[in-house]
Amino acid sequence: MHVIYGETINDVIMKLLEKVLNEGVRISTRNGDAITIYDVSMILRNPRSRHLSLAGRKNNIFSTFAEAIWVFAGDNRIKPYLNFFLPRAPKYSDDGVIWRAAYGERLYAHGQLENVVQQFKKEGIFTRRAVISLYMPDRDTNESLIKVYNIEHSVDIPCNNLIHFFITPDKNLNIKIVQRSGDLIFGVSNINLFEFSLLQEIVLSILKREVDSEIKLGYLHQSVTNLHIYDDRVGQANEIYERKEEQMTDLINDDEISFPPSLQNIKSLFCDIVSFLERIITENEHKIDTIDMETENLKKIFIKHFVETERNLLWGYAEAALSYIFQERFNQPIVLKTKLSNDFNLSVTSNYFNNSNKDRL
Repeated sequence: MHVIYGETINDVIMKLLEKVLNEGVRISTRNGDAITIYDVSMILRNPRSRHLSLAGRKNNIFSTFAEAIWVFAGDNRIKPYLNFFLPRAPKYSDDGVIWRAAYGERLYAHGQLENVVQQFKKEGIFTRRAVISLYMPDRDTNESLIKVYNIEHSVDIPCNNLIHFFITPDKNLNIKIVQRSGDLIFGVSNINLFEFSLLQEIVLSILKREVDSEIKLGYLHQSVTNLHIYDDRVGQANEIYERKEEQMTDLINDDEISFPPSLQNIKSLFCDIVSFLERIITENEHKIDTIDMETENLKKIFIKHFVETERNLLWGYAEAALSYIFQERFNQPIVLKTKLSNDFNLSVTSNYFNNSNKDRL
């Protein structure tokens, strides 16, 4: 068993890289050989410090922002939105149309996310029943695959299986995720810690409003049974670790983040953002305004949902995703007007997929 504590996502990932590279064993998997360690608990003490910016880590932070927005919109469609930010998305689909096990759709299925809030309201802040199941036997067992989807094998079985929200006597809302298998490069570091810490903050915002205003953001605990780095990514992992002296692992995010007042409104906001960005992705360029004008149009969506944009980290994610589309479609530089913390700014300005980052050349 391995237990890793970190103040920031960069801190956690650097410690995990050291563990896997130095203590991992090579095993064969259906996706190729991988260096693996087992039964890993990673604790992110500051979940808002979730913006990956490790030197040598060629992640697309704009894809991370955009995918998280797509998740909380409850979407499962691959095209045109997700595929634009994540070109490899069809690789993880059974039919090339949807992600069968998309987390966002499952968070809302059977009223699961709403039920989390209801358990805290019904039983009090120390309830032990605030759970969400991402693995669904009625969809994911061999029998269910045949009965429901008429397929014998799926490439899209959820890696993350159970989410538990709990509040400790210090009134901190913590989140624990149970994960059967985690790709340290593409999954855990790239999207999982980000999306689940954002989910933690969504639930916190509702509980503070509807249950107890003194509840605070606690820690994130990701428990992974099989944590691995595939052979074709070991070179990148080694490069990141060998540059440990230059890695920024102590930047704590102190931004504010705000959401609409209810889960229904929150989902509606994310759906509107996805629809807006989807239009910028697909529409004829002659029908798209300047980046400044479209940024104002995006702001109107936040205003419609009574959400501030000033110093709001959520706005930063949406603005960054929009700016990335303009870079990719119209070759315009990524320039954000949002004034946010250094860890967010560094994750954008130093990112490998930011064409203005000279270090990428």
